[in-house]
Amino acid sequence: MLPRGIISNFRSPAVPFPATFKYSISNKDLEYRGFALRRTISDLNLDHLNSVFVAVGFPRRDPEKIKLALEHTQSLLWFEHRRSHKPVAFARATGDGVFNAIIWDVVVDPSFQGLGLGLDKAVMERLIEQLLDKGVKSGGGF
Repeated sequence: MLPRGIISNFRSPAVPFPATFKYSISNKDLEYRGFALRRTISDLNLDHLNSVFVAVGFPRRDPEKIKLALEHTQSLLWFEHRRSHKPVAFARATGDGVFNAIIWDVVVDPSFQGLGLGLDKAVMERLIEQLLDKGVKSGGGF
């Protein structure tokens, strides 16, 4: 039993990341479909990101707190829809930078879900690859 006021969230256990894998959809195909891969927050409109969070059921967040969280994030990436210049998929990870990472805030704009675009897999595959490139070998998610 947890102390009063403590809410237990489901947390997946840390699992090893695959050593290598093939993308389910190539960067070229994503680009052809109108999406640009971004790996920094420099062009990320936090109000647009917040709209995606709300659209998938997350509570609206204070943009200043989002910015602070992203500045303390070890790895992040997002897909921009080239036509609208808005984020349509996003994921980030924090961790110790050596052994483990926790993956947070994996979202795909509902208007881009279920269309066979593969943005959900694409964002996770590339985030895991980014973590592996940094030497992180296992992780989990909330």
